[in-house]
Amino acid sequence: MNQEGYDLQRSSVYLHLLPKESRTIEGKRHIHTAPVKLFKSQNSKHAAHVSTKFARSSIKSLEEIATILGPEEVIFHSMDDKAKVPIGITAAKKQTPLLMHMEYQVTLPDHDFVVGSKHKLLPSVIGDMKVVKSKDLTNDGVTYSGPTYIAIRSAKHSGSSALNHLRDMNRARSLPEFTESFQNRQSQEKKVMIVTVDGGPDENPRYSNKISCTIEYFFEHDLDAYFLATNAPGRSAFNRVERRMSNLSKELSGVILPHDHFGTHLDNNNKTIDEELELRNFEYAAEILAELWSKLVIDGHPVVAEFINEEPLEITITKSEEWKAKHVRESQYFLQIVKCTDQACCTPFQSSYLKIMKDRFLPPPVPVVYSQNGVIEWAKDDKEASYLSLFQNIALNASLMPKHAITKFPKGIPYDYSCPSTKDNLADRICKHCGLYFGSIKSRQYHSAFCRTKDSLPVGNRTEARKVRPQRVAARRQNELLCAMAFQELEWHAINDVDFDDESDIPEVVPKSGTPVLNDMDPIWTSV
Repeated sequence: MNQEGYDLQRSSVYLHLLPKESRTIEGKRHIHTAPVKLFKSQNSKHAAHVSTKFARSSIKSLEEIATILGPEEVIFHSMDDKAKVPIGITAAKKQTPLLMHMEYQVTLPDHDFVVGSKHKLLPSVIGDMKVVKSKDLTNDGVTYSGPTYIAIRSAKHSGSSALNHLRDMNRARSLPEFTESFQNRQSQEKKVMIVTVDGGPDENPRYSNKISCTIEYFFEHDLDAYFLATNAPGRSAFNRVERRMSNLSKELSGVILPHDHFGTHLDNNNKTIDEELELRNFEYAAEILAELWSKLVIDGHPVVAEFINEEPLEITITKSEEWKAKHVRESQYFLQIVKCTDQACCTPFQSSYLKIMKDRFLPPPVPVVYSQNGVIEWAKDDKEASYLSLFQNIALNASLMPKHAITKFPKGIPYDYSCPSTKDNLADRICKHCGLYFGSIKSRQYHSAFCRTKDSLPVGNRTEARKVRPQRVAARRQNELLCAMAFQELEWHAINDVDFDDESDIPEVVPKSGTPVLNDMDPIWTSV
């Protein structure tokens, strides 16, 4: 081996690694060194989803609308619930460097678990994304900066719900810090609103409670158009408001919110014995958190945080199915509410929205690829496809959509026609009478009942509503079941609308309010 030019040594295995100190005797023995750096494991890998590009195309279309209409007509908000803040222990595990240089002794609790059941605060964050003028109308006019509103609630007494988010949006509208967001330079209210959410059970744009609250907000403030969009499951980290969460978390480093300021409300087993005292302690801890966050300034814009203590209310549906059929368009990740041009029904448009969207609603996204002849065509496979921009779609939609789709859906191609996660259940979401597409089977069933009564179809032409058969039932609240469908999609359905084999298999999770905890995630049924 030496004659071949190999210089063998006893410690050749580890000596080829770069030592910590090269000036030592051991370090000087090295002949060949290799720089090696150790990395700790990262948790930045996001879950993949087949509909990622499809859902993102809708959000890009909304950004185009905001860019064209400009800051004088568009409100662009991003909403999300921050991670729950525990009470009684360190709010954030990361410690600030200042903690290492304090001259006095720092004492921390001798445990790292929540002192009582659900002793956490739930902050709901609304971030205004300032819309700026675009010089050539091609760049993105939606920024990541703007004022922030945080509604802090008790995770035990209130929780997160669609109605609470509706209250938060109305509260943000009344704040002076958000005046520029809702009004133009002439002090007139902007009439086109765009909101992006993370797609949770309390914010999903195709859930009936969220749709009802969105319609209520649209009607109360006389908007011309309201759009609610979300990314695909597992991609909520790309929601615009997420960029402000790190600033909020940084302020919690080393902070401990007191859980017994007015006296302990827990017994020796950490169970609540005084609910009134518990609520006072929660309120005190929330006010400290609100004061801490209200001192923040993010990108030169203020942060308004406050504790909200309101009794949960039931959502009442104020609009009929006939009104919804005329003004609302549902889809898997996107909700559209737009005025009609009938002045007997709606007030006249006060924005320029109809000038750019003459058909009122956005057309279905179109995935395209280059053919062998170098011409773009509709893509069958979404993996290698690209989606047209909004105005490219408006110009080319009719020529690129496959002919068999036009034949199959003569009353209008569904918005989710190109969505990979809905290809197998498109027919179940379309009304057989009017051809209108819905984001869930539950919504279609309510509408179909209205259509049958309106059209008075013969019995032989009526289509009976089919029950939903999920892969499993994840949770239950009152008379609704949280059903896990294909592609990890979760949907709330009434118990009477779900086909299940044994009612005893349904988990009994009935919280006072908010979203139930998913206790049993084992499959109950096999997929059909």
